[in-house]
Amino acid sequence: MPSTEAKSETSSTMAWVVLALTAASIEPILIKLGFQALGTPVQLLVLKNLVAAVVMLGLVRGWKRPTGVSFVSLVLVSLLLFATNAFCLYALTKLTAVELITIITSTPVAVALVNCVRKRDSRGKLFWFGLAASLVGVILSLQTNLAQTFTLTSSLNSVGVVFALAAVISSTTYRVKIEGILRNADPRLVSLNIFVINALVSLCLIPWLGPINQAVLPFSLWMGVAAALANLAFIAAIKELGATRMSVINLIQRPMIIVIAAFVLKEALGWPQVLGFVLVMVGVQMAQVKPKLEVSKVSAPELELAATACK
Repeated sequence: MPSTEAKSETSSTMAWVVLALTAASIEPILIKLGFQALGTPVQLLVLKNLVAAVVMLGLVRGWKRPTGVSFVSLVLVSLLLFATNAFCLYALTKLTAVELITIITSTPVAVALVNCVRKRDSRGKLFWFGLAASLVGVILSLQTNLAQTFTLTSSLNSVGVVFALAAVISSTTYRVKIEGILRNADPRLVSLNIFVINALVSLCLIPWLGPINQAVLPFSLWMGVAAALANLAFIAAIKELGATRMSVINLIQRPMIIVIAAFVLKEALGWPQVLGFVLVMVGVQMAQVKPKLEVSKVSAPELELAATACK
């Protein structure tokens, strides 16, 4: 029987996962609403990072540096997250929220491949079949009707796709890097420092803000709150589950975005998108990877616990 402590840790991890998925699902919708209020990508990016930094300072009750983490490493992951947010913002000026999230679903596959190449994870027997199914699912999800699927035509904006793919690359690098940082660091302090650094970078963009429509401010406020909570919960879950596993679980964000976008933004939802999502989910389950344990760094009780969990 699982111990009370183990149950508590499982509940805590699930809470982080749910919070990460919920907050991350709301953010693209808020961005779209911010655009509808005549906000520019630069304005939304700057205001979001400033608000997120304030939120994290409030949660941690002041600024603190995480121990055992170099400043260079913190700056690197901060800039990677900043770049991912910027790419997503500009992609949303050309793509719908559903289209962007569909492309972003390739991130877990990229993270899994990178960790496999770096020999941090081991592939399952059905990994490549699952990968193929996931990619087919992503292609199907990009269509709004079956005619588009079979004729291979799409209304996707090529510039928007380029920005979305750039976000996938920067996000993949961010997740792999942050996993290493979190081995000996508190997720709260790492998230705090990331947003403080990004807020300082955002201040450099103030000369390019231009006049801000007051209607943008409420959406910017909630974007900052959602971004702070999503990042904190996401990296806390990564610390517990690993970057690959959390990235896979993060695909649950897909149906949440579809439902919210369909109701809030009046975006179309076709059967190919539903079928595509099913294929993505099935493919991801087939393409499971397991993190490799470094025996020299793991104690005997931990090895025994890991062996029991794998049975």
